[in-house]
Amino acid sequence: MVRKSWGRAIAGPIFAAVGLLLLLLQRLITDSKIADIALKWGAWATLAIAAAMIWVAQYELWKQEREARIKAEDRLKPKAIIRNLASRIWPAGQAGVSVTGKEYFFDIFNSSAAEALDGVRVEVAALTPDALGFPNAPLHVRNEDYDTREFSINPLHVRQIDLITGPVNAPNSQAVMIIPHTVKKHLAPIPNGKYEITVRVSPNNSPPVTATFVALLDNKGELQCVMQK
Repeated sequence: MVRKSWGRAIAGPIFAAVGLLLLLLQRLITDSKIADIALKWGAWATLAIAAAMIWVAQYELWKQEREARIKAEDRLKPKAIIRNLASRIWPAGQAGVSVTGKEYFFDIFNSSAAEALDGVRVEVAALTPDALGFPNAPLHVRNEDYDTREFSINPLHVRQIDLITGPVNAPNSQAVMIIPHTVKKHLAPIPNGKYEITVRVSPNNSPPVTATFVALLDNKGELQCVMQK
C-alpha cells in the first residue's frame, strides 16, 4: 500500500514540475559544463524528492488508516439521537378514557451498530414559562408504566418518549395541556398557552443530548408542537 501511494506521488504534479524544470534548463543553458553540473544537481534533487516521497506515502497511509479507524469506532460507539417528533389523536373510549385528545411523542435512536445505550434518562431540562414548578421532571417512556425512569436502547433501535398532550378540535376533547412526566404526585395539567420545552437525554455510556420543542394551541384551540432546529 505504501508502494502504491509512493507510485501515485511520483507520478503526480511534483515530478511533472521537476521534469519541466530539467527540460527548461536543458533548453536555456548553452554552456556544456554548466549544463552538465545543472543536470547532475537536477538528478540528485530528483532522487532526494523521490526518497522524501516515501515518507509522504507512509504518512498518507497512516492518515487513511487512522481516519478509517476513527470512523469505525465512531460507528460502534453508542450515541443518542433525538428525532422524529410525531403526533396522534386518540379516540374517545380508548383505555377507559371518555374523551379524545392529541399527544406528541419523539424517538430516541441509538446510532451504534454494536453497543446498547444503558441507563437512559429523559427529563425536562427547562420549561419556559415554568409551569411545572420543579426541575428535571422525568418524561414518560411510551408503552411503559409510570415507574420507569431509566431504560436501555439496543443498537440501531428506537425508544419513544411522550412529550405533551392537549386539546384537539373535537366536541369531546381533553381541554387542558399535560406534560406526561413520572412524578405522580405532581402530575397535573399546566395552563393552556405557549411553551418552550427543552428535553435532555442522559445515557450512562454516552454524552447527553438535548432538543427543544415549542408547544401551543392554534386558533382552533388544538395542540400543535414543533421541534426546533
